Amino acid sequence: DHRSQHKAACKKKLAELFDEQLFAPPPPREDCPICFLPMPASVDQTTYKVCCGKVICCGCLVAAANVENNTHSPKCPFCRNKAVNSDSKLVKQYRKRMEENNDCIATYGLAGMYLFGNMGLPQDTSKAIELLTLASEQGSLEAAVNLANMYEEGNGVTRDVKKFLHYTQMAAIKGNEQARFNLGAYEQARGNHVRAKKHYAIAARAGHDGALQMCTYDYRSGILTKEEFEQILRGHKDEQDSMKSEQRDIAMVELAPHEHLFVGPK
Repeated sequence: DHRSQHKAACKKKLAELFDEQLFAPPPPREDCPICFLPMPASVDQTTYKVCCGKVICCGCLVAAANVENNTHSPKCPFCRNKAVNSDSKLVKQYRKRMEENNDCIATYGLAGMYLFGNMGLPQDTSKAIELLTLASEQGSLEAAVNLANMYEEGNGVTRDVKKFLHYTQMAAIKGNEQARFNLGAYEQARGNHVRAKKHYAIAARAGHDGALQMCTYDYRSGILTKEEFEQILRGHKDEQDSMKSEQRDIAMVELAPHEHLFVGPK
């Protein structure tokens, strides 16, 4: 009847509108607050400073430590406060930023501490999931990706594909390349190759190496045209080049002796 046809048409239109949002170009990458270069793609090349709530690239962190020649308890490169010297004080700082500043990264950090039983806190998966959910609502894309993975695998929660998609799509729309890659893998596993191709292409152009490998496979399989693949290659190179600097290259060589500077979740 007319009502059922109208309902079906509305549902189709809503799906089309959502796809427009889902497959839109992602927002630009955030810049390091010190060198003003786009943040590295890997969170392993950044660190969160709970003293001021800033995320700083590895280049600026290691450069500041080398200038001070004080890597035991260095000052924050941004706010110049001295790092705390105990786990309990660090946890206290995370709690304060979460409660007083609504800081999503601090909330995400605490979630990680409870998930793995770090920094003197007990291992508590239920508390970790509660904090991951809060961090996702506050805006942490990394928290959303980790929470999504837990729902996909049924790790500490009841397996829920709808929640997996909700958190993964939310993070992908806001620019998380790993979330975008995960959506590509989800669609590919279900034979939705056109949708998978779109996700991989967006992630690859944003600098994701794994997505570029999938695009290479799609090109060799005839799923991507030569022109499409060339555009993806150029986008990937441009994004990777924008994150490079001599200071960051030096930092990556020196990261091993400075590992203790990266205490706590990134």
